[in-house]
Amino acid sequence: MVIAHSTSQVVAAGPATALLLVIVGVVVVAGLLAMFMAGRRRAARKPPPPSAPQPGADSWDTPPSSPDGSGRNDDR
Repeated sequence: MVIAHSTSQVVAAGPATALLLVIVGVVVVAGLLAMFMAGRRRAARKPPPPSAPQPGADSWDTPPSSPDGSGRNDDR
């Protein structure tokens, strides 16, 4: 049983609106792809991390500028 009201409206995009939405979608996807490719190029230009050990790399001590503000280093 189908009940149709006289005030019901069909909500659909017209041909011009549909074409506009497709164009906007293609532009958005193209922009995202361009940003992704630019980010990959930028990351490829970044220098590699140093291979030599860094000073203090094997230390588990709290640095002198600790968040608690004491500024001291407990040597145990």
